[in-house]
Amino acid sequence: MNKNDIEQIIRKEIVEAVMKTQDFLIIGNWKMQKTKQEVKSFLKDIASHDFGQKNKIIIAPPSPYLYLFEEKLRYSNVLYGAQNFYPKESGAFTGEVSVDMLQDFGCKYAIVGHSERRTIFGECNEFISKKVRILIQKNITPILCIGENLNQRKNEDYKHFLATQISEGLQRISQDDVSKVIIAYEPIWAIGTGETASPSQVEELHIYLRKFLVERYGSNIGKDIPLLYGGSVKPSNVKELALAQSVSGFLIGGASLDAKSFIEINNILN
Repeated sequence: MNKNDIEQIIRKEIVEAVMKTQDFLIIGNWKMQKTKQEVKSFLKDIASHDFGQKNKIIIAPPSPYLYLFEEKLRYSNVLYGAQNFYPKESGAFTGEVSVDMLQDFGCKYAIVGHSERRTIFGECNEFISKKVRILIQKNITPILCIGENLNQRKNEDYKHFLATQISEGLQRISQDDVSKVIIAYEPIWAIGTGETASPSQVEELHIYLRKFLVERYGSNIGKDIPLLYGGSVKPSNVKELALAQSVSGFLIGGASLDAKSFIEINNILN
């Protein structure tokens, strides 16, 4: 048996151990996609599938379709949440969705700070922190997105930029409530581009973020905050990414739109 054979055996054992023992958060972000009929077809496949008990499955559809998720997933262990909302309970905010409305539809999660909300709609860390606060007050779990663009990536200070997004995004909640937040790292240069950060790049950044969380919020809290990776995640690369240290799960865009590929990702991680 040569060195390569031994390395392959060891790697196979490591992969099997990780996949069997670690549970993952698998979150689908549909963005502005699908018609009502497409949603119904997707939910029919999802509702009848046994995802198992190891991983937690969450989908964030466009808000107009939340009623279908409430109806079709009533007896499923698949959870759902919102992509966006306005940080008020009610009021004269034409076109917006309130947190109370999300609660009406049974949402347990909501995405905040996604790069598209930041870059296209001008949401800043200050505004995002208000969203995080009201979600915590309403017992809805915030999924706080952070990420750098390509120019920031080339700047040696990009890690500090990401840490600032976290600290300012969480500035309006207590130390104890920080433990109720999920953080999703999505390099902007890898969203919808087909480009994916390498497992080593993901691991390096997630180790840095874990260290930052422990130093800022204490080991009891910082070590357990889920750290997700997002950015062109699909069945063909999810296993390698899952092996990166400090990866708690994935925020998935395009691959979550197809029931077959979304189920396949869970099966790989299951």
